[in-house]
Amino acid sequence: MKHRITSRTRARKRAVDTIFEADQRGELSPDGIRELLAARKQVTAAQTPLPEYAIEIVEGIAERIYQIDDLLVLHTTTRDFDRLPSADRAILRVGAWEIVWNNDVPPVTAIDEAVTIAKEISTDDSPGVVNGILDAVRKDAARVRQTDEAFAAALAPRDEESDEPDETGEALDDSSEQLNIS
Repeated sequence: MKHRITSRTRARKRAVDTIFEADQRGELSPDGIRELLAARKQVTAAQTPLPEYAIEIVEGIAERIYQIDDLLVLHTTTRDFDRLPSADRAILRVGAWEIVWNNDVPPVTAIDEAVTIAKEISTDDSPGVVNGILDAVRKDAARVRQTDEAFAAALAPRDEESDEPDETGEALDDSSEQLNIS
């Protein structure tokens, strides 16, 4: 059965192309990816406009590139992530972002799309490798999201005056006695 090419499939391929290019240029940093994306948004006579969904993917990867790569390194158990073909690494980055940080795409769809792209542009072994790694990412996605939420909560600004109870159940306010250490 032939895979149906959708506008999202084309957008994913363009995102993979952009991330692949950033990797080849040695610009896999948030700023490097954003600069390349800005250049790709400039439409020339030789190319079509970058689809909005491709832009969303690339921006999401730029925001979380180090976290995505750490996650992929963790789940690449049969060999080193850096030794995978560059095309596979780009496909995996797109797939991992969709699985963990895009609630609009079911994880199985993200994996299926990544495997399909791997079949088209990479080695004969790549679809199986991509499938295995992204399935491990899928199984770990809830933990990653919980860690993100806990980190965001820890960094959230707090009110200096709070009538919220602390761990002991006592309300905190400015009238609390200060400790006197002599």
